[in-house]
Amino acid sequence: MKRYFYAITVIGKDKPGIVASVAKVLYEKGFSIEDSSSTLLKDQFSMILIVSIDENISIIDLKKSFYRVRKDLDMSVSVRRIESEELKELENKEEKDLYMVSVYGSDKPGIVYGVSDTFSRNGINIIDLRTRVTKADNPLYVMIMEIEVSKDIDEHKLNTLLKETSKKLGVDYSVRKVETYEL
Repeated sequence: MKRYFYAITVIGKDKPGIVASVAKVLYEKGFSIEDSSSTLLKDQFSMILIVSIDENISIIDLKKSFYRVRKDLDMSVSVRRIESEELKELENKEEKDLYMVSVYGSDKPGIVYGVSDTFSRNGINIIDLRTRVTKADNPLYVMIMEIEVSKDIDEHKLNTLLKETSKKLGVDYSVRKVETYEL
């Protein structure tokens, strides 16, 4: 039987019950949660889910299912259908090396752009990104990324790219290869 996949994003001011309310809608509609991630940024809760179901549901009908969540919790909910071609591309995706990269230094504009631009120009994909400014007397900007690197870029080349970029930005960095990828 064919499965239909959707990406759902939810964002709004944090409060208890957001996850339960979203999960209830999905449960009542018969969806399976395939993959999800959520985080709190300042006072804004954000969640993205990849869900699947055996029947083809229109995006409008799925959005309507979240009426109570949007109204009662003052949340923004977006829905996007994931086409089967996208899923086939994922199945045939080239295996890549995973690395954890930390960048840290004085807080200033351009750090995320500088590092992400270097990665983009070299075909390096950022699959997870977190940033924070520490609450110290001298605030420290910290950016932690998980990246996918093609097999033709070894750890030495990755370090060279980061060394050049960090020097331009006036920040430090560290790199660690992830040997296994587990949840």
